Amino acid sequence: MRVVKRVLLVLLALVVLLVAMLWATDNEHIVYGIRKTYLVGKKNPDIDDQPYFDVRKVAAGSPTAIHLSAFYNQMELLPEEQMWSDSMGTTAFLVFHRDSLLFEQYREGNQDTPSNSFSMAKSITSILVGIALEEGFIKSVDDKVGDYLEAYRTGMDTLLTIRHLLDMTSGIPFGESYSSPFGYMAKSYYGKDLTAATLKYHVQKQPGTLWAYEGGNTVLLGMILTKSTGMSVSDYCSTRLWSRIGAEQDAYWNLDDKNGIEKTFSGFYATARDFSRLGHLFMHNGVWKGDTVISPEWVNESLTPHGVPDEKSEPCTWYGRQWWIGDHTGHSFFACRGLRGQYVVCVPDLDLVVVRIGHTQSKERIRHMPADLYRYLDMAMRVSQPKK
Repeated sequence: MRVVKRVLLVLLALVVLLVAMLWATDNEHIVYGIRKTYLVGKKNPDIDDQPYFDVRKVAAGSPTAIHLSAFYNQMELLPEEQMWSDSMGTTAFLVFHRDSLLFEQYREGNQDTPSNSFSMAKSITSILVGIALEEGFIKSVDDKVGDYLEAYRTGMDTLLTIRHLLDMTSGIPFGESYSSPFGYMAKSYYGKDLTAATLKYHVQKQPGTLWAYEGGNTVLLGMILTKSTGMSVSDYCSTRLWSRIGAEQDAYWNLDDKNGIEKTFSGFYATARDFSRLGHLFMHNGVWKGDTVISPEWVNESLTPHGVPDEKSEPCTWYGRQWWIGDHTGHSFFACRGLRGQYVVCVPDLDLVVVRIGHTQSKERIRHMPADLYRYLDMAMRVSQPKK
């Protein structure tokens, strides 16, 4: 019994020492991360982790019901499609054709179940920047970041503009890997001080010369929104976007701490139906039922690739202002995209909006897109065809 007690005391002392070391080295986010993953039966961030974070409500206004197609759910997935979709952990798959919901399937929850958007939140943040520009809170996308954030007023930081943040060409090496527990993304997702974690990073390469997908750029955009509008990002989103596109339910945005700031690179929770409204808004050039929520010019610029080369010297043709751009079987598309395969994909010439929510994403990339995205598009194109 004494031996067991001694072993337990030694283990306890080691745990205390480890925790103390993590705090001393500014890595206390690892403790928070363990509490929000392993101690609740998870290994990684997932779409249903909202209860483990502080969040701020993004209030809906007067809801607009989703219009159901006359052919609603008359088509079914083929057995092989269903088997593959289930193997990918798909929880929601929706296909809209000509603004009407044609196909809808849930494997977990239902139409009222909110899910984590992960990086689809970046597209939402971009929309809010465009609205702030229209309202005059932000003068120009070519404004210097240092005009809004004091930490970027010296050295190479003085070259950094809002445009660079939007285009992911800031030259700031935040790092985007979730695999390192000591990296920026882990600290940003699980940490309690997103401002401190972000502002320690500065421009290392001439802005506008290298495309590199870095969530820290979107965090800085969120800080600029709060500074320029005098509102939290969630409140600004509620009044300028969410309540104006007929969202049926309130959304929620992850905060770094209670009463903290929004993690604008991730953690926007909403239903699959309400996420589809982002696609419909852009399919109609920023106009929602006669209300110009965001200017058509901003929509066009958001979906226009900037051509800045990546680390392989390939001009970027797949990314605009926090929106992804691609083509499949001769059809151009644009998309919001998030970790684990959260998608809102729009195919203008087929009048399709496709929403997929789920737990797993393909690791393979084809033309800079996850391979599974193309298969969901194939499924959506097939179910959108009338029965013979």
